This record gives sequence, structure tokens and C-alpha cells, in this order.
Amino acid sequence: MSKIIIFRIVVMAFFIILSYLLSTNYQDLVGFTLILSVGLIHGANDLLIIKRNISSNTNFSQFNSFIAYFGIVLIGLIFFYFFPSFALISFIIVSIYHFGEQHIEAIPQNKNLKSRQRSISIISHGILLFTIIFMNNTEVVRDVFSSFNIVFLNYNFLTIILIITSILYVSILIIKKDLRSFLITEILFFGLFYFLSITSTLILCFSVYFIFFHSILSIKDQVKYIYGSNYSKSLKRYIINSLPYFILALIFLILFYIYTEIDDNDLLPIIFTFLAAITFPHVLVIEKMYRTMKQ
Repeated sequence: MSKIIIFRIVVMAFFIILSYLLSTNYQDLVGFTLILSVGLIHGANDLLIIKRNISSNTNFSQFNSFIAYFGIVLIGLIFFYFFPSFALISFIIVSIYHFGEQHIEAIPQNKNLKSRQRSISIISHGILLFTIIFMNNTEVVRDVFSSFNIVFLNYNFLTIILIITSILYVSILIIKKDLRSFLITEILFFGLFYFLSITSTLILCFSVYFIFFHSILSIKDQVKYIYGSNYSKSLKRYIINSLPYFILALIFLILFYIYTEIDDNDLLPIIFTFLAAITFPHVLVIEKMYRTMKQ
């Protein structure tokens, strides 16, 4: 049994057990702590990645790229203020692609996938992930969607999406000979994740995937891309460089919460809005990073 399979089983088993031991409030506390620590750090070095990209591209200055990056963050916040429904749907679509891309990039054999097959794999993985989270946390998700003036899908429709997407994803794994060895591990992964989504809260369930099966993998690739290695010394530099942006993000969230009159029921939509605003430019940066790494 490979290390990655053992890691997945251990992580899933640990948090499934933890979800039985902790109340929903403590589960959410653990989830938010993970998201606002490792989750924020994994996106805090985007400017270093941009700098690394620009080193081989003289058409745009670093200053212009940095302004463009923060401009996209600002546009994201404006969209959530004036067009909340459109902004939330856009965030989900972008996240579906972003999470699926990271998962597929972690499979070395993905290089043998044709463009269409790769796109189907990325999108189907992301849809599977969000569908499982949504269908087993319908009440919470419905409340979040309603705060953005969106009518949430019913359970039966989500079940149909889950079945169709599962067939597409499994078909790619079977069709591509190089990926067949991952069929059982992917079924095991989604099976454990499905069970976790039943036993835990939405925040804890999402944070487990976001941190252990996305952010950590992304950090590893980013360290390798920025510094040319993923040794502990480079990881230390990565974390130190991320601290200023990480601290600024936390200060912004804290001040926003203190000086804005919001109800605790609005906290989740606000967290999603904040994450969405910084996710939009982050996805573009990571997509560029992977394209550059393949050149």
C-alpha cells in the first residue's frame, strides 16, 4: 500500500472519529482554524510565484502584475457586494476547476492525458467533491445560498449529478491505461470522504479536503517552483515569506468582524466571500505556474 493511500486513510479516519467526539461548534472551530492558518498560507505566496513567472517574461513589469492581482481581489469583493448570486456561482465553478486541477496534477501519469480527457477529469473530480459536501449538508448549504439570493438544488437532483459525474470520472480512469491503477484508490478516497461528510459539519468536512488534499499538495508544488526544491529549508523560507500577507489577511477579517454589525449567522457567508475574493486571482496564478512547469 502506497504512502499516499495510507495518508488518506489515516487523515479521513482521524477526522471521522473526531467528528463523533466533538460538538458541532468545536468541529467548526477546528475547521475555521485549519482554513485560516494553512489554507491562507497556501495562497499567501502568489506574489512570489508572479515574480518567478515575470523573470522570464519582460512584457509586463512586476508592479503592473501586482496591481492586477490586487485589482482582481477588489473586483471580486465588489461583485459579491453588487452581484452576490453571480459571484457565489462563479466562486463555486472556479473552485471546482481549481481543486480538480490540483488533484490531477498530483498524479504523475496525468501528463499522458489528452487535453479533453484532462479537462473532464479535473471538472468531474471537482463536481464530485462539491456535490458530496452539498448533499450531506443540505440545510447549512441552503441557508448560505439563500443569503446570496439563490435557490439551492434539491437532494434528488444532487444525487443525479453525483451518479453522472461518477460515471464520467471512473470512465476516464478505466479508459486511460496509465490511470487504471488509481481506480481503487479514488473510489476509496471518495467513499471515505462521503462518510466524513455525513458525520461532520460542512466546515470541518470542507477544511479536511481543503487543507490535507489541496493546500498541502499545492504548497509542495509552489515550494518546488519558487525555490527549485521542496526541502525543509525551502519550506521554511516559503512560510516566512507568506507571514506578512497571512497576517494582513487575518487583521482584515478581524477588523471587518469587529467594526461591522453582523449576526453570527452571517459569518459563514462572509468567510466564503473573503475566500472567494482571494481565490479568483490565486487560481489564475496557479494555472500559470503549472503551465510554466510543463514547458
